[in-house]
Amino acid sequence: MKVFNARHFLRHISMPTLREFTEPHVLGQRLTIDWTQPPESLPEAISDAVDAMTASSRDPALDVTERESLEKDLLHWYDDLRRAHLLGHGQAIAEFRSICANDPEVTTAFASRDERETALWMLTNRDKAFRDAELHIAFQAKANGKYWKKHRIQPGLDPTRDRAQLETFCHDVANLYKKVGGGDGVHVEISDRTADESVQLTIYVEGPVTALAHFAQNNFTRITTRIALETAIVYHPATGIVETIVKGGAKNHTAVLELFGKHVVKQEITPEAIEKKRFNLNAMRDGMMEPFDDWSTYGVDKVRLRRARFCPVGRTGISFQVEASPEKDHDDAIQLALGSLKVEHSFEAEYNMDGASVIVYTTATEDGKSPHFSFDLYSSGSSTIKNLSEHNQPIANAVLTALNVIEAEEQAPEMELQAA
Repeated sequence: MKVFNARHFLRHISMPTLREFTEPHVLGQRLTIDWTQPPESLPEAISDAVDAMTASSRDPALDVTERESLEKDLLHWYDDLRRAHLLGHGQAIAEFRSICANDPEVTTAFASRDERETALWMLTNRDKAFRDAELHIAFQAKANGKYWKKHRIQPGLDPTRDRAQLETFCHDVANLYKKVGGGDGVHVEISDRTADESVQLTIYVEGPVTALAHFAQNNFTRITTRIALETAIVYHPATGIVETIVKGGAKNHTAVLELFGKHVVKQEITPEAIEKKRFNLNAMRDGMMEPFDDWSTYGVDKVRLRRARFCPVGRTGISFQVEASPEKDHDDAIQLALGSLKVEHSFEAEYNMDGASVIVYTTATEDGKSPHFSFDLYSSGSSTIKNLSEHNQPIANAVLTALNVIEAEEQAPEMELQAA
């Protein structure tokens, strides 16, 4: 379920995990739950108790200080459940396993829990590992985006863990945002990713004053706040690759990297920009998505174009998108385009494919189900492949190689296909 609903989420949590989360929680200490009742009734009982507490927070007779305290605890409750909901998927579970590879208690806990329960258990019992995974996945979601850039610097550098040095670094980063109304407040989190031994710095800078419309005690009001501006750096010591997410354009990326060298690795660095490899999306225009290799080599049964965006050759400002059904055996976006477009000469000569959404159907399981995953890519070289699970990323790259969208040597070493 993509949309978060606390009551629905709790229905998928078994009694032991639910009790482990609820009892030590700040809101749980306000709840009176009979843990001896039938396990299947517990999620509804807890949801009803929380709803009753939410209603009591609106009682005008309630002391103001107590109301504010109760509302804060309720916000923590819903925020924690929402965080677990957002990380209750395969990519996050793989990240948890990587971070806690040498933790036998984690291995035991994962064996008896599904993805949602696992995420909630990690938040309750391994909050630092949960936060590290949360930060890494948030960074990956923005990779290849508007504010992301990749550079190469010296390998083997050792980023400092000294809080004073990191705070100084953050304050210098904050100065970059002064011209857009940024404040002096900063916060920094540092996390290590065991899967590729990278180091991530996530920096929050006090943003400009912003007016927000919201509800408080069911009353509509407006408040002024300062939303944090996020900046992040991921450094790979083995290769010297450094990725940055910085607002404000190329100059700010360069300035942040210079400050990273000055304060974090204590060395002058010479960033070398790494340009994105363009995708040859036109190679997928035949509508058949037939590879030059055997699909079964990659554990793939079929590939379809779910969505395709086209731009006429030699003209700017005109583009259109064709969307196909997600059903496996229906016509894909190219076949629909070929049957619908009116062209003067030929489809291939007059239109370039500018963006695409690809669905990959993997080999059917024993119960007859055909698992699938999808990703977006653009001719400029951006894609959402990094958001896939570690199992599906190499499959996606292998599919693009088989379709001549990318050359084999363009695959990053970490994306090489593993034996299925």
